[in-house]
Amino acid sequence: MKKFALVLTGIGISLLFSTGLVFADDGAIKTMARITMGLNHFPTDDDKAALKGIIDSDDSSDEEADIAMVIANIEHKVLDKDTERLTDIINDDSSGADAKKLAGILLRINHAPSDEDKAALAALAED
Repeated sequence: MKKFALVLTGIGISLLFSTGLVFADDGAIKTMARITMGLNHFPTDDDKAALKGIIDSDDSSDEEADIAMVIANIEHKVLDKDTERLTDIINDDSSGADAKKLAGILLRINHAPSDEDKAALAALAED
């Protein structure tokens, strides 16, 4: 009986761990959407710290890390050096739909996202 309980506990912990990894991956886009939604000319120091966490995380995909770097670099709009990477993400068939949507929104930012883009960001933050 104790072996059965131990096996069930191990399975439960494994499921929680693997589910946590899925949430971790999904969390990067949500976090970046929330940061972008509140963006006013440039990210705050707290935003930059959160973005650095995404950039440095082993759980972040290359596209998530690239998008986080782009957001961290924003000064009223996306820097010219970062527009090419966002365009590459949008045009790459292997990029996730949410990453593509976020990249497109970032390319349109001028000081802050538009009301329409804020609505799209809110949806990304909730997904």
